[in-house]
Amino acid sequence: MVTQIVLLFLVILLLYLVYLGIKVVPQSQVYVIDRFGKFTKVLDSGLSIIVPFVDRVAFKVDILERQLPAFRISVITEDNVEVGLESTVFFRVLDAAKSVYRIRDVDAAIQNTAISVIRSAAGKLELDELQSSRESMNQEIATRLSQASEVWGVEVTRTEILDVLVDEKTKESQRQQLNADRER
Repeated sequence: MVTQIVLLFLVILLLYLVYLGIKVVPQSQVYVIDRFGKFTKVLDSGLSIIVPFVDRVAFKVDILERQLPAFRISVITEDNVEVGLESTVFFRVLDAAKSVYRIRDVDAAIQNTAISVIRSAAGKLELDELQSSRESMNQEIATRLSQASEVWGVEVTRTEILDVLVDEKTKESQRQQLNADRER
């Protein structure tokens, strides 16, 4: 009777250890594994085995392409006109270990870097150029942002300037200039 209880206990313990050691990683994620608090490996999608009580899943990282929420920034163009730009950034994680061990909040880091890059790129253009050359500006921003975010294990796939917001005073000045050009 006692041996049956001990045997049952050992079987349950063995099943529990197998349960702890088997990890099924979804297709859209990777798991970052720590061994005694130190990074050891990344588990890709599918069935994987880890050592129970020694290894642990430290982070579950989504590798799907993500979009930052649209954000607005104020920019001064080369011809000293203040405009608002509404923008967004699309990115995906390529190296999960870098994205969790090199930076705490990758979304905020990308957004802050994007703001800096957008201000720099828009500051080189005049208002008319800014409104007409969004595509080339998007490419420049994506290239510079990709270079900056590479250290975090992130690939910037696309950036979009969604809208150029001009205040009413500037719009009225543009209308007056257009009417003056027409009258000439």
